[in-house]
Amino acid sequence: MRAQGLPAALRLRRRLDFLRVQGQGTKHHVRHFLVFVVRNPTPSELSSRPCGPGLPEARLGVTVTRKVGIAVVRNRIRRWVREAFRRERRRFAPGIDMVWVAKRSAATGSYAEVHADMLQLSQRLRARGETT
Repeated sequence: MRAQGLPAALRLRRRLDFLRVQGQGTKHHVRHFLVFVVRNPTPSELSSRPCGPGLPEARLGVTVTRKVGIAVVRNRIRRWVREAFRRERRRFAPGIDMVWVAKRSAATGSYAEVHADMLQLSQRLRARGETT
């Protein structure tokens, strides 16, 4: 089951990365989330982490505040977003970073709605040419 997980290299983990995406990224509203999307820096700018030729795959960060619900609810939302991204990450062009910020309505949503939000965002980015 571990082989199907989301590798740590595809997750935003440092506070600096979250702040960069939220500060420089374009804002997109979907049903239960506010999503910030920004192009990754070029490989020469990524001196802190090694990467191969070309741009790395799309990366994901998830933020769920205490306003959304108790810890169980917040963790469930994070798992749902990561799973939807794991299944649909090929729809996103390489070289983008995304931060998904949960709205309060996410607490009453379902995995199917989170997955639909992920698909909607990928189609929107493709239509606008932001990921090409």
